[in-house]
Amino acid sequence: MIFINIFDRFYDKDVIVQKTFEIETTLFDKIEFLSENVYDASVSKLINACIDDLVATEDIKIYPKDGKELYTKHSLLLRRYSLNNLETLKIKYDISVYKLINIAIKRALEKIDIKDNTLI
Repeated sequence: MIFINIFDRFYDKDVIVQKTFEIETTLFDKIEFLSENVYDASVSKLINACIDDLVATEDIKIYPKDGKELYTKHSLLLRRYSLNNLETLKIKYDISVYKLINIAIKRALEKIDIKDNTLI
């Protein structure tokens, strides 16, 4: 019999760091929608999950801008583990942390868009 701890779906306790990052308005609006209407998680927790997925896969894809996208500053509560991993990716790929966060969010949202058209 395989024992699965029901609490494994939660992150281990970590130091939470408050930082401000510029996030594409469209991406932030979609994450905020998910936080308010779909998942029992804050925007910061959803973004932490996006970052952790990017770190695990290192699937960093630069995507073209349409020139109309606005960036707004948002104060996020990120796990120190996530921030440390972003710093590692920043050095490895020479991409700023705020761009990596935007890439992480975009990747996660694209996975949802493929399965569920409610966000398109």
